[in-house]
Amino acid sequence: MRSGEAKIGASVRVSDSGLHPELRGQTGTVSRMWGHPEYLALEVRMEDGRTRLFWHHELEEIAKRA
Repeated sequence: MRSGEAKIGASVRVSDSGLHPELRGQTGTVSRMWGHPEYLALEVRMEDGRTRLFWHHELEEIAKRA
């Protein structure tokens, strides 16, 4: 995910290149954003209810169905 594409409420998946190998492939929703707009850190509420912090490049946006 590009930093400029990030928005609160977006559905995301932890990418295979992320720094958290135990979370790869898991999904969640962006709940907060911190940092410079060009290099954001994102708080994600995972499906199990936990929140985790990721760099924007560790996530992939999940396309919404029409």
